[in-house]
Amino acid sequence: MKRKILSNKDVTMILKSKALKATPQRIAMIEEIFEAGHASVSEIYARMKNRFPSISIATIYKIIETFLHNSIVEEIHITSEKRRYELKKDSHAHYICRVCGKIYDIYLDSETVFEQAKRKGYKPEKCNIYLYGKCPDCT
Repeated sequence: MKRKILSNKDVTMILKSKALKATPQRIAMIEEIFEAGHASVSEIYARMKNRFPSISIATIYKIIETFLHNSIVEEIHITSEKRRYELKKDSHAHYICRVCGKIYDIYLDSETVFEQAKRKGYKPEKCNIYLYGKCPDCT
């Protein structure tokens, strides 16, 4: 499967659609999160430091908060791990390898999950599914 490329135009459109200014730091952070897939603040900071040597960790947190508030990124909560961030995507589960720690996206039909919950009287808003085990590289 060919990996999708995120163009500068795509990134600018993401920011503009949320009425956010397309600053070089915001553009770079979206690109870095996209490239990393699932990244912690410290990983994002290290990647951004290569592009903007004077950037501070406080700036990283500020941009992350802005992105969370505007639904550009989502926070991934993995037990006993640093929080990680990914660009907002279609519904998917996360497969976490217990050996190497990599996180893989597994796309699923969340409609089925939501419909089952609705039939039982629940009002679902969000679905987070985490699968743990060994990835193909570690088996």
